[in-house]
Amino acid sequence: MKYNPRFSLESLSRGADEDQTGLMFVNNGEITDLSGVNVVGASVDTVRQLFHGVPKASFIKKLEQHVEMKDEFVRLTANDQVNDDRWHFARMGKTGGYRYKLQNNAVGIVILFGSWYGKIDHEGSHLKIELSPRFISQRTVPQIWEYLHGDFVGLSRIFLEEPVAKGVAVHLACDYQGFNLPVDFVRNLVTASRTIRAYDGIASIDLTDFTDAVGTYGREGQAKDYLIGKPIAVQMALYDKSYEIIKSDKVDYCQEEWNVYSLGTYDSTQPVRRIEARLHHTVIREIGLGLGLEFEGFNQVADHLTDLWRYALERNRLMIDGDARGYLNPFWQLLMQDVIFTVPAQGVKISRKKKDAVDPIARNITSVIGNLVSIMARRNECTVRHVMRQIHNLHIWPEIQMYYRNRGLDDEDLREQIKNGLEKRRLLGKAA
Repeated sequence: MKYNPRFSLESLSRGADEDQTGLMFVNNGEITDLSGVNVVGASVDTVRQLFHGVPKASFIKKLEQHVEMKDEFVRLTANDQVNDDRWHFARMGKTGGYRYKLQNNAVGIVILFGSWYGKIDHEGSHLKIELSPRFISQRTVPQIWEYLHGDFVGLSRIFLEEPVAKGVAVHLACDYQGFNLPVDFVRNLVTASRTIRAYDGIASIDLTDFTDAVGTYGREGQAKDYLIGKPIAVQMALYDKSYEIIKSDKVDYCQEEWNVYSLGTYDSTQPVRRIEARLHHTVIREIGLGLGLEFEGFNQVADHLTDLWRYALERNRLMIDGDARGYLNPFWQLLMQDVIFTVPAQGVKISRKKKDAVDPIARNITSVIGNLVSIMARRNECTVRHVMRQIHNLHIWPEIQMYYRNRGLDDEDLREQIKNGLEKRRLLGKAA
């Protein structure tokens, strides 16, 4: 991957000196002028923070009382201090992965509590807290972490005994005006995704069931939208944000944010497109291990967001003529070099590393799980839940738990592994 030389009018007038901040990119004697591109936002769109621990029996009892009384609202209390916000509360089925959901859109948080993939009175990954863009934008990183995991009133301590941060997923979003993706975008895209699927003329589509997919979708007469990769890896979404905010009723909020970020240069008469990099918590964990760091909590990751952004764009990159070893498309180069999240890139070389297993029977454990998935994949009626139930009933379940825990993983990661295993065996004919 090579960068194009960059120039500005001022540098060219001085005799073609390069200008690393210039918006004129030169390749093979041709100049691509991106001075009309206006980046109107670079923000953390979503944070999903996982916590590990034993659910508090008193709090579970409180929630069950709300269920019996059909009371849809609850207040949260930590160390005798009451959170003044009222939260909408609902009990969930097994398909959602968690037993309870608490939501407060005014604050901008959704809480999922009590994993179905582990016993409610046992230690496990029982808490997931999802933060909205509004919540994130109104607070500093220390304030966010204090709200989530503070020593006295952090949300995690309301739900769990001795909670431990155990994984964080982050969505990074760049919003821009003044550029349309080329019609040959997919052909010149270099990505680790193995399958390309096109869905033209469709207003919206859920591609989460496809493995390693690049999908395109959009309305007739509208620039195409793209979804690249799978949600349990590095996924990229490219879409018309100005259209999406109408559907999600966020027009006022987003336009205000764009005006502030762009110092008033945002043009409300022109569409805004978004490029979003979605990094799963296992990916972020492995990046941390590759750097010799622990990336389990948002507070640990926040200073490295720009490096994560560049890593995502490098993994799914738009090239000139689709040459993986050639030159970047100038627009992609601009996104990689100029867009900053919180702090500038630290220039570290990112390489992912899986946590070394310390269990001497690790190979036997992976063989047991793999063979069980292969057998059950032959039965089309078997779901992920069926396989998980069989694994939980094994006498070696404690050893399996320990194996995953030593790698920084939990029941949810095992479930994703089984889901992918079933899909691949069925799609590739190994379960025939």
